[in-house]
Amino acid sequence: MGAQKAPNQIDNFPNARVTSISGQVTKLLDDEFILNDGKQQIIVEAEPQLGQPINLSVGEQITVVGNYDDNEFKALSITRANGETIQIHDD
Repeated sequence: MGAQKAPNQIDNFPNARVTSISGQVTKLLDDEFILNDGKQQIIVEAEPQLGQPINLSVGEQITVVGNYDDNEFKALSITRANGETIQIHDD
């Protein structure tokens, strides 16, 4: 297997391309949460598949794969520190 690409910093990812960011969950909203990568924060939209709850916790370290477009980061998947991956609904 090849080496995994390091996650991007929040202020350094391309528009409308799939990328990953890692950080700590700092606030939970309805179908969104705020992720802090140690330098900046971003709101991540995350609507789980089939209405299943994501059950993230404030303070949890995660990696989010998704795309950044129109000043929003839309999650496609979330990976917890224990390796569990949550698939996210992509409208």
